[in-house]
Formats: sequence, C-alpha cells, structure tokens
Amino acid sequence: MKRCNRAGIVKVRLTASQFQNAINQLRLLPQQGFQQVCIKLPKLDLLAWLNQQQHTTRGYWKNKRQQQVAFVGAAKSVLDLEQLQSVCDQLDPRNNQLRFYGGIAFARQSALWSSFPHRRFILPRFEIRCDGEYTRLFINANFEHQPELEYQRIEKAFAALKPAQALQHTPLKALSRQDQPSREQWQHLVKQVTSEDFQQHTAKVVLSRQTNLQLNAEINAFSLLQQWQQKERNCYSFLFQFDGVTSFLGCSPERLYSREGSQLVSEALAGTAPRGETSELDTQLGEQLLEDAKNKLENQLVVDDLTRRLKELSLHVRTLDNLELLKLDRVQHLKRRIQARISPALDDRSLLQALHPTPAVGGLPRSSAVQYILKNEGYARGWYAGAVGWLSGAQSEFSVAIRSALVTPQHLSTFAGAGIVAGSQAEQEWQELNHKIATVLQLVDKDLLLD
Repeated sequence: MKRCNRAGIVKVRLTASQFQNAINQLRLLPQQGFQQVCIKLPKLDLLAWLNQQQHTTRGYWKNKRQQQVAFVGAAKSVLDLEQLQSVCDQLDPRNNQLRFYGGIAFARQSALWSSFPHRRFILPRFEIRCDGEYTRLFINANFEHQPELEYQRIEKAFAALKPAQALQHTPLKALSRQDQPSREQWQHLVKQVTSEDFQQHTAKVVLSRQTNLQLNAEINAFSLLQQWQQKERNCYSFLFQFDGVTSFLGCSPERLYSREGSQLVSEALAGTAPRGETSELDTQLGEQLLEDAKNKLENQLVVDDLTRRLKELSLHVRTLDNLELLKLDRVQHLKRRIQARISPALDDRSLLQALHPTPAVGGLPRSSAVQYILKNEGYARGWYAGAVGWLSGAQSEFSVAIRSALVTPQHLSTFAGAGIVAGSQAEQEWQELNHKIATVLQLVDKDLLLD
C-alpha cells in the first residue's frame, strides 16, 4: 500500500498481511544459518526513508550504475575479515542475494573514529534495494542461535520502521575551520617527500589533509549526502552509521574493484586538474591533464602496482590502453581500467588484503609510503582512504573511501589527498586539496572561503 505526501515522497506502509506472508515464507526455509525473503515495493527516496528510521545501525550505498541500497539494523555483525570470509563461504549458493555491507580502515584509529572499528561488516536486518525498475525490501534472518527468538527480533524491528518524509536542507554556517596538517606543515612534508634522498627509496606518497568545521547548528548527514550525490553523479555514494550519531559518508569517484564470479574490474584513478569555468577552458584543462608528465607518471605508478598485484592472483589481466578523463563537479581525473579473470579459489578477503590500500591513496612502495604517512601526517585517517562496499558469495563491489566526511551533530571533518611525486609543488598540491573538498564545503556553508 502506498500514498504520496505533498512533497511527492512515496510513503510506503506494508500491511500486516504482507509482512505476515513474508514471515510465513521465511518459516518454510531451513531454520539454520542465514535466510532471506523479499517483498516488492514501489519506488521511493531511500535517503529520505533512511532519515526517518530510529535504528542505531543505518547505511546507504549507490554504485555508478545508479543501483541503490538503504539498510537498517544488523542481523549479523563481523569485525574480522577471516570470520567474514568463513561466513560467506558457508552461505547457501542458492541464496545469492545475501550481502554483508561495511568497510576497512586505511590504518590506525583514534577517538574520533571510536564507532568505526578497523574492520566492520554487517548483514542488515532490513535493506531496500532499488535496481532500475525494481524496488524490493529484503528481510534477513540469522538462525545461528535460538531461531524462535529471531522471529521476535524481526517483528520488533519491523514494527519500528517509519515511512519516508521529505528531507529538509537547512542552511548552516561554519563557526571555525582547522586544517591538519596546517599549510606550513604541508609545505614541509612535500619538501621532504620530493627530496632526492627520499625519492631514491619511495617514489610516491599520497599526503592528505583533514579539514574540521565547527557548525552553528546540527547537520543532517542524510540531507548532506542527498545534495552531494546530486552534484557528483559519476561517483559511488555511501553512508555508514553504527552508533545512531556519527556518520561516515562520501561521494567517491574511485572503484577498488567489482567482482562477478571470476570476472574482476578495477581502475587506476590518479592525476588531477580543476574543472574549467567555461566549456572551452574545461576542454583545454582536460587535454593538458592528458599530456602532463607528472600526472601521467602518478597514474602509471598506480596502474603498474595494481597490475602486478592482480597478476599474482589472477589467471589473466588486461589493462585497457587509453587514458580516460573522469569529470567531476570541481575536478577531473586520469583513469585507466583494468580487467582480470581471477582464480575460482580466490576469495574477497585475499583481494582486499592484496589491493588495499592502493598507490592512489597510500603510495609506492606501499610499506614505506604508509609508514611515512602514519608517522608524519599528524592525524588518524580512520575509514578515510579505506575500502567500503559489500560482498556476497558470488559478487562483491568496493569503492575507495575518498571524497568523504565524518559527521557528528555540529561537527564535520572532511578529507582530501594528493599524490606527491618528484616535481610536485606544495602550493599547487594544497590548492588541489581545496578543489577536492570544495563541493561538500560549499554545500555545508555556501559562503565558506577556500584558501
């Protein structure tokens, strides 16, 4: 049953009989492991729906094909990749729609990231998937322990679901801004990394900056993401909230990998230029980026490393020849796609461990670049530059968690990085960071100046 409010938002209310029919279907399935049933729904605004839910765990995922998922609650939570892979290996292959959503941190954590463990994946209690013309509510059950109690948990959680209400976009003001590292510290770091001695052992380090804003009122993370993804349609969109308060969200242009069976697609996204204010200038800047030696080197380093790592895991790897431009709201990037046919025995745990972090967010060689970042960057990246996405027995898809922000009621921390190689200029790279965070900062406070 459905109706629309004045804002045109579809308000979905499942009848008691629809829900009971789904539960009856669930009771016909084996009462062991993980099981799933689904109910067809009309299309609805997933972020508006998610905003109304009161569950502690809420999340959202959209890929570049505009397939969306909103989820609430947790039927199962896993904090270890080995355990997660073990769970996925035991899934009934006939039930290939079961998905675990979550992420992996870049490296160390801090108090700021207290609700985001180094690794966390959940099988949602409820998830709504919009895939083209189809919208479905999935109900996930965990029958590992006390099956009858599981039905009570499902019924209680279902009774708490609320219909969608139109999101309100409230104007905000930034009361203060603080950058870590500071501009002066940034100049020192770039000078170190580009020195001849340093370059002899570490060709690339992706330095990043955390920009903290204190706001004059509470920020709605779901509203922010809705506005952000309207600006960045060529990106993945994601949001994870595990404590009912703190949200990690973003619009990332970078795919880590997507897998269907043994077919895998990855990409090297590195090399950046601003967008032009006119179409002529934009084309000119794009052409210059395609020919710029420093940016081409930065991209090639990522291509070479990903190709090498995939060759160690795959039966066949192919790098598509041509560099492409990926145009976003404020910046444009160099991109090359990589395809692989992986061994049937290879699992997602092995893929994540091999590919994350990529040289596009860490550097090369990986170990020395990451160690330099941890020692010198001055803040804990947490899930920024980590890997976020989902996996199942037959499929998986992960994005690199860049162009992201950590949001609490009156505070926003946003992040951006720049690949530092021989020839990088500190001031130019600092401005690149500003270009990368400009979209989200202007959505928060349109009068905020970037410097």
